Amino acid sequence: MKKYFKLVLLLGISLIFLTGCIVDLVVPENDSSSPTQEDGVIPEKGTLKIYLTDAPGNYLEVNIMISRIEGHIAGDGEEEEDKGSWKDLKAWNGGLQVNLIELENVSMLLASLELEPNKYTQLRIFLKEEATLVIKGEEEPVPLEIPSVYQTGIKLNRPFEIVAGSITKLTIDFDAKKSVIETGNGKYKMKPVISVSSETYSEEDIDTGTVSGIVLENSETKPPIIGATVSATLSGSSYIFNSFAVTDVNGEFVFEQLPIGTYDLTASATNYDNNTEYGIIVTEGALNDIVEIELTLTDPLPN
Repeated sequence: MKKYFKLVLLLGISLIFLTGCIVDLVVPENDSSSPTQEDGVIPEKGTLKIYLTDAPGNYLEVNIMISRIEGHIAGDGEEEEDKGSWKDLKAWNGGLQVNLIELENVSMLLASLELEPNKYTQLRIFLKEEATLVIKGEEEPVPLEIPSVYQTGIKLNRPFEIVAGSITKLTIDFDAKKSVIETGNGKYKMKPVISVSSETYSEEDIDTGTVSGIVLENSETKPPIIGATVSATLSGSSYIFNSFAVTDVNGEFVFEQLPIGTYDLTASATNYDNNTEYGIIVTEGALNDIVEIELTLTDPLPN
């Protein structure tokens, strides 16, 4: 009797052990409804829009130079090779100069990107060492030191997701007032204080259009101006949609996916006075009328 009891007990313990092992097994799911490039079907992409804004401060100018922005795609494991990877989202050859004070209470569109659906864990912003500061009551800019640690990337921990057929909007709030530190002897250093907010909405919730134009010199021959910066300000809105794509020999620029409405287009370039074309109407869908903006050479300084 004892012999049979021990046998039954041994079988029971073995069954419990095997059951525990079966519960811990993970079987990968095969979701046949999710198309992949291997199936010959390209997944639908989502849109990422990155904006930059600034909280009010006590300076006339805080000029920084952004070289690029990266995003970290989330991984799916603890191993080093499964921890995700960094992806270049936007880069500017020579750097993008931004006066943060001009962004008080408004937001500048830095990039509008079509990306494959993914989950991101962080952003990383790279600054170049060229930076200046203009203090209220002063006229001449003073150097603003950008420590090397910030030149190698400012990490912003803000998870966000790119969803197929949707727009993800990121707003980077760069607080210039808190970011500038006076070190003494008239010297200043940048210690960035930045926050990021995000929201996602359907592309169907907003109607957009496209407008293009050309920047010319206001002279008899009207040559194109290469490398001019053009900004589009939506009337009655706090958003500035910027184009930095005036790079070809024709001096042309294009704004895509602008929310429909009435815009003021302002062009600026080195050695030229700024000029604005007002009341540019952007309608849904098709390319709108080509806008010509003429810039006049800045009067040379008297000898």
